[in-house]
Amino acid sequence: MEQRIITIYCLIDEYLKQIGKTDNKRAKISNTEIILMGYLAVSDFNGNYSKTHKYIMEMNLVNKIEYSRFIRRLNNLEKEIEGIFIFLSNLFHKLNETTIYSVDSFLVEICSIKREKKNRLINEPQLKGYNASKGKYFYGFKVHMVITTNKEPVCFYISDGSTHDITASYKYLYNLPENSIVIGDKGYLSSKLKQFLDDYSIHLSAIHKNNMAIDNLHKIKSKIRKGIETAFSVITAKFGQVIRATSISGFLVKLKLFITSYSIDMFLKL
Repeated sequence: MEQRIITIYCLIDEYLKQIGKTDNKRAKISNTEIILMGYLAVSDFNGNYSKTHKYIMEMNLVNKIEYSRFIRRLNNLEKEIEGIFIFLSNLFHKLNETTIYSVDSFLVEICSIKREKKNRLINEPQLKGYNASKGKYFYGFKVHMVITTNKEPVCFYISDGSTHDITASYKYLYNLPENSIVIGDKGYLSSKLKQFLDDYSIHLSAIHKNNMAIDNLHKIKSKIRKGIETAFSVITAKFGQVIRATSISGFLVKLKLFITSYSIDMFLKL
């Protein structure tokens, strides 16, 4: 564990140096240490900040900091957390010699649909979505993600729960490298989206519906898509049913931490 912590610390510190993020001279604990604590919280403690803070303070892994101040500083580093993900995404792009990607989305509930109007975080109608695979409504967000054939995440986009996968795709898929092949499930069947991506020299290859012409590449596509299903299982297993937070901004920061921690873990496997 010690070697892992040192490696992650160096990764975060190197990124912050590259973007010119400096520490407050009055602060006793660095931004690198704060993000490292955030990573350990979602990676090793299922997102429980309180247990993470207590453990790290007792083990003297970083300089001392009060719990409430740790939370405030971590939430203020949202852009830097996103930046680490992008930093690693660029690396994964370069290592992805096949230029074949998978796209899909997973649901992140704020609360159960029964408690939709009673939850204290946020009350927005557009967060109510429908999960077709489970045949039920949910209240929360969708995380749209693109990964390589090695399960390495290269892009993510967070939308309201009611946003269709195709609608969200216009926001991020065009950023993939030219001549990329993107494999999606039946939910990504759209001639308009396909034409839109063709203009960026990106080929969208969605799995056909049962009433469509036979797709000779169906088995290959299905096999490749298992990678993104595995990635989603790993990410969601970390936080279980719901992500616990006291504000919607804190909720989204923690969600981005879960996603970025997965990216960091994939980097460690290289």
